Amino acid sequence: MLSLRNSFLTIILALFISPGIKGQVIEADTLGVLEFPFINYKADTLINADHLTSFFEKLRKLENGDSNQLSILHIGDSHIQADFLTREVRKAFQQRFGNAGRGLVFPLRVAGTNEPNDYRSSTNAGWTVAKINSPNRLPEPGLSGISILSTENGIYFDVTTSNHDDLDYAFDQVTLIHRKDSSQFDCRFTDSPPKFGYLMSASPMEPGEITTSVRFENPTNFVRIQAEQTEVGQNSVTVNGLVLTNSKPGIVYNSVGINGAHFNDYNNSPLFYAQLKVLMPDLVILSLGANEGANIKVTVDEVIASVISMMQRIKSVNPGTCILIATPADDYFRKKYKNPYLEAVQRALKQSAEQEHVACWDMYGISGGFGSCSEWKKAALMQKDGVHFNKQGYTLQGSLLYQALIDSYLKYVAN
Repeated sequence: MLSLRNSFLTIILALFISPGIKGQVIEADTLGVLEFPFINYKADTLINADHLTSFFEKLRKLENGDSNQLSILHIGDSHIQADFLTREVRKAFQQRFGNAGRGLVFPLRVAGTNEPNDYRSSTNAGWTVAKINSPNRLPEPGLSGISILSTENGIYFDVTTSNHDDLDYAFDQVTLIHRKDSSQFDCRFTDSPPKFGYLMSASPMEPGEITTSVRFENPTNFVRIQAEQTEVGQNSVTVNGLVLTNSKPGIVYNSVGINGAHFNDYNNSPLFYAQLKVLMPDLVILSLGANEGANIKVTVDEVIASVISMMQRIKSVNPGTCILIATPADDYFRKKYKNPYLEAVQRALKQSAEQEHVACWDMYGISGGFGSCSEWKKAALMQKDGVHFNKQGYTLQGSLLYQALIDSYLKYVAN
């Protein structure tokens, strides 16, 4: 187990340690692994990992030849929207257990905000945008935490995936999450601009239907979804997200991150939970709390209430899902002061996990705890704002999270 962890960390750290940064060689480690001295690697474990038993059992079956696809949903704020952290976890899971597709995506660039770098979106016109933490919440934000709406007949958006980390993100199935009723434009799905594509009705086939799915004959890295008025009374199109998958067994690692989001932003978005059934995740990872920790009035009880409310809503939609709470890493308060408020958030998240019998990953403690943000900054792993990390910092955090998960999985398999 130790050699596996050390080999993994050696590869990860070698990828992004800058020439001017000195790590520390742990003398007790015979392999001489280069590690950052401010990170508590021994603490990089899951708390109450036995609460993930059903997820680990599905992983074991998948690794032993099961043909199913497992769904993971990672929910968060700006630390997740950029996808650097989640991309590292996604890559590691899919390389080991199989790549079943890129999963949930949203045309974030079309919506005027930053999007992950393993896909690109574009459009031919402007859209009305609403986020879970926007003053204006029309159109109502759904599963992606953000929604777009247009009243323009013929408007379209394109999504093109990129192959990264030796993973092929071509897809043959597209599931559009959108509003479906007689007022909505029909949608044409095209896997190549010259083609005519499939025109799909926006009228629901059954009450409560919220998705339209198309399977292409061949895998593609491109999809165009275009709104078309085919009947009188159709006047708009509302998009909540789309899921890109292939036909292979493996992991679909979905992520939802909204800049500036809090637990209660999600709690105040009923459509988010109503649409959660589209993914039916086997594991939900909650990476929130950094924005709560920017509030000098934050209290442990307040955070506990919002966290428990979110977990209970998730379980009400998908009772069989496993949940893992991740505490946020230390950061600066108002860009230059050590942040004393995140410690209350850490305690609240750990207490919530214990109270609701879910697993916890304490990144706050693992990353060095109070004041460790200065060490991350010295190591050139943070951005200048003192809150967000750079690609290297998020990649390191993602590698630590995956290592904690895979260690617990291997212990489960061994027993």
